Amino acid sequence: MNEVSIWMRSFVAVANAGSFSAAAGQVGVTQSTISKQIVALERHLGTQLFRRTTRSLALTADGMLFYEGALRALAAIDEAESLVGLVANIQGIVRLTCPLSLAESRMTAMIGRFLTLHPKMEIDLQLSDHALNLVSDNLDLAIRVGQLGDSRLTARKIGLARRIIVAAPAYLDRYGRPDTPSDLRHHNCMSYTLLSAGARWQFTSGDVAMVSGNFRTDSPHGLRAAAVAGIGIAANARWLFDDELASGALEIVLPDHELKSMPIHAILPSSRFVSARTRALLDHLVREFALDPLLSTASYSP
Repeated sequence: MNEVSIWMRSFVAVANAGSFSAAAGQVGVTQSTISKQIVALERHLGTQLFRRTTRSLALTADGMLFYEGALRALAAIDEAESLVGLVANIQGIVRLTCPLSLAESRMTAMIGRFLTLHPKMEIDLQLSDHALNLVSDNLDLAIRVGQLGDSRLTARKIGLARRIIVAAPAYLDRYGRPDTPSDLRHHNCMSYTLLSAGARWQFTSGDVAMVSGNFRTDSPHGLRAAAVAGIGIAANARWLFDDELASGALEIVLPDHELKSMPIHAILPSSRFVSARTRALLDHLVREFALDPLLSTASYSP
């Protein structure tokens, strides 16, 4: 990699991070080094790229123009490298985010297999059930479950989250076992507040149950704990409840009535070049999702 492309990558990192210190940490060099690289790039281009004050750092008009060009140029470099087989020896870091429960049950093992195939790679995995901002949080890739709300993002559907309804046997022994979706209106149905469907539970049959209850949470782990405690009936991705179903702490409610699945998307920042290492990880996850019956878009029979 020549000096100009190194400076260019540092410039993009500073522009995305909004500061030299943050960019230095992300690139893996000292703040002094990255500052010198930006000065060298500005001298090479014959223009000022950043407007600096003691409290802020902003792109100049020339800087904004160069930022767009730098993204395209770096994308072309990465594409060229992958075309000549360098993807087989990819190295560097990919910053990835996904929901905690999906990482625990599925994705951590997938990432482990990826790192075995690519030992020079590093993965920085940030777990959050809230949607992090890919640009401001300097993320290369996000895996999100549910409907997407931001059309500015580049999204690729890679799987489905198959959902089930569960409750503790003690709750069902006390309040009865629903036979049809309409019976749910007589039960304490708990809400996962980060799911846009909310109190509207839709089934593949076309049935819709409008549910209500006295417990809600923005944590799938909190929802699972509440279900195990016998507070009420819960609905979420099947992988969240696998261990509790196996132990008998929870049982499936309405086993003959399937909830509509939630889409799973891989998200890329639309304004940033996609590196060969990020593409390699994404391609690996696509293959892994296709092989998992609880994540694949292919038909599934429990």
